[in-house]
Amino acid sequence: MTFTVASLLALPELQTVSLTPGVGLDRQITWAHVCELPDPWSWLGQGALVMTTGLAFPAGPDEQCSYFDGLHRAGISAVTFDEQMPAHPLTDEAIEHAKQIGFPILRTAHEVRFVSIAMVVAEALQRQHNTRLREAEQLYGSLLLSELCDGSVPSAPATRLVSTYDLTPPYLLAAASPDEPHLAFDETYAAFNRAGLPVLAAIKDDQLLILIESAGAERVLGTLSGRCGSFGVSAPLYRVDELPSAMRQARSALIRNHQPGSVLRFDEHEPGSLFLPNDPEQLRGIARQVLGPLRTYDEQRGTSLTHTLTVFLEENRSWIRAAERLFVHRQTLIARVSRIEKIINRDLSSMEDTAECWLAIQAAISCGDLDPTPR
Repeated sequence: MTFTVASLLALPELQTVSLTPGVGLDRQITWAHVCELPDPWSWLGQGALVMTTGLAFPAGPDEQCSYFDGLHRAGISAVTFDEQMPAHPLTDEAIEHAKQIGFPILRTAHEVRFVSIAMVVAEALQRQHNTRLREAEQLYGSLLLSELCDGSVPSAPATRLVSTYDLTPPYLLAAASPDEPHLAFDETYAAFNRAGLPVLAAIKDDQLLILIESAGAERVLGTLSGRCGSFGVSAPLYRVDELPSAMRQARSALIRNHQPGSVLRFDEHEPGSLFLPNDPEQLRGIARQVLGPLRTYDEQRGTSLTHTLTVFLEENRSWIRAAERLFVHRQTLIARVSRIEKIINRDLSSMEDTAECWLAIQAAISCGDLDPTPR
């Protein structure tokens, strides 16, 4: 938050009032300095608050107007006088002139030391600096986590980068779909800062992703349920190059979490089929056995045939309903399914082959290798 003339006037302990009410309230104060010279603009400049007892303040209205003109031209934010200013009081003409040029004139109680004002300004500027550093750190952390979840950062430098945020394995990755992702992002950092725990957060595909340590940090997620809603949390991971899989796990758990404001771990929810194992590696092996060639084809050609197969089976092989969900013509879908059958060497008119493909898709989703499709 920027420290302005209005910020200064709002602090009762400084006992400072404006002699030009409403003038220059939004002018930023970046430092405060005592100056008893007749030409402060020769020594001070942009953003300064000039504090003076008025020893060198001119007597006549024309000279006083020129004094304020000089301060204003130099970019000085405001001037404050000791209320027991000696010798030459402010003239009405000078005050009116300051209002016209938009320059604020302040008056501070005699018992308030100028050093107190200078310290308040310095502390406010330090808070601004700390806030900017924190915001920059959060921004870079958000970009880092987003790229890690895409798998676009090599493992070794990625591990070093994550460690700079004081995060150590084992990690957990949480996913949520808050109504206001950016507000939830800010509240996430605030909550973890209050708890004294490290965190990385990012907004990706309108979802909030949170990387935390598995020890102790999960309890903080419960305090965020009001802002973020339900959470899905991945299984523990020990390497940052596992984050793409962890993101799919967290999203899978989130979709299966039907209790508002709760946290569901990926390794706690029930498997999607009675016929599938619980072990992630076994699930991964089942998925690759059937879907491996199709996913390789998608990766090499930039296609989305795995998604097409998933939607086609979710719609019980209905050409019309699947085409509508995929926003394609029925004939386009028929051509895609024909290509899929050739790639995976399966006949989707066969119940046996269809069941294999369905179980393979559920296995890929359950182990976090495939995102569930939104309906």
